[in-house]
Amino acid sequence: MKRLHCFFCKTVSSARSPRPHDAALLFAVLPYSASATAAGAASTAGKHMFMAQYLVDSCGFDQEKATEVSKLLNGIESRQQPDSVLAFLKRYGFDDASVKRLLHYFPKCLLLDVEKTLAPKFRAFEDLGLCPSDIVHLVRSNPCIVKIKHERTVPKIEFWQGLFRSKDALVKSFKRNRGILAYSIEKKIQPNIELLREYGLDGPKLASILRSRPLIVAQKADFLKSLIRRAEDLGVPRTSGMFHRTLLALSMVNPEKFKMQMELFRSFGWSEDDFVAAFQKCPTFPLKSSMTLQRTMEFLINEVGYASSYIAIRPILLIMSLERRLIPRHRILATLKSRGHCETDCKVYTYMKVSEAKFVEKYIILYKDRYPDLSELYASLNHSNVSDSRLQRGKSFFSPARHRS
Repeated sequence: MKRLHCFFCKTVSSARSPRPHDAALLFAVLPYSASATAAGAASTAGKHMFMAQYLVDSCGFDQEKATEVSKLLNGIESRQQPDSVLAFLKRYGFDDASVKRLLHYFPKCLLLDVEKTLAPKFRAFEDLGLCPSDIVHLVRSNPCIVKIKHERTVPKIEFWQGLFRSKDALVKSFKRNRGILAYSIEKKIQPNIELLREYGLDGPKLASILRSRPLIVAQKADFLKSLIRRAEDLGVPRTSGMFHRTLLALSMVNPEKFKMQMELFRSFGWSEDDFVAAFQKCPTFPLKSSMTLQRTMEFLINEVGYASSYIAIRPILLIMSLERRLIPRHRILATLKSRGHCETDCKVYTYMKVSEAKFVEKYIILYKDRYPDLSELYASLNHSNVSDSRLQRGKSFFSPARHRS
């Protein structure tokens, strides 16, 4: 019993009072751990500072964005890795803005191995017939392809290439439609294309839709069905040559805006039937803002002198630029008429719908010798560079040297 009591006392005593060498060991370890943690934190902070400054100096980032992005690039300890990526992109023709845009979307691009990842990916795009400038446009509009394995991206490009049947059309579509390659072909694009085909949109009509607005087939199937119903409700049958254009227009005008435009034209005396008939002829005019349409109608009625009903059966006038076409051309014709010319040639369609080259030739160059002020007047009214170049060619056409030859 006495021995048990002594053992118990020794055990309690040893539990409460650590041995001296244990305590020394404990206090020796604590400062080392703290210093190691501090050293690691300092090292990480140093890497962040290095990459933040690199992004500012080499990639055009502002300091705030560079600091934010640098936290994603812990694996970079020297310039060698990011420099190799930037050099590769520059060789393909990426300018500073394109590089910055890509890195904003996918900063970890700077971590990619050029030889193992980027070079094979870009070679695969070249094998599809894309030149370096095409690849730049492709990446600018679809930066996700740098992140995704090219084994997944290439079939998508081949699919769209087959639909457009032209490399130029494909590249143009890439430029205008950001993110087109982000959608699943099997789950989204192909089923929607089949849906449109079921409704008679095939061949040239389908090609026209895809060239104009390919992302229409990236919408939900219910959205496409609602567009088809809206078109049919407006009296445009599926068999109409305007059906596909009507769908495109409706896809860009929600029902609320469409009703607002209809009410606007009611204020100019149009009936609902007038509006629908005009829409059937020119489905794109409701895409204009209400303010633009109102100003155009007021100009054609109050200054040109046309009845609202005349415009209703010629809605193409509503999609012409008020500042660059309608006003300049009307003022030129009004000036000529005031001087005794074009008395029987002042119908809107005669001088509004012709090409810029024909208008300049017929109404500016033809009267240049008698009325040299027409060129200056038209140039002051029309700020289009195309018009200016036409006028310059007109001046050279009437130069003395040309007439002597």
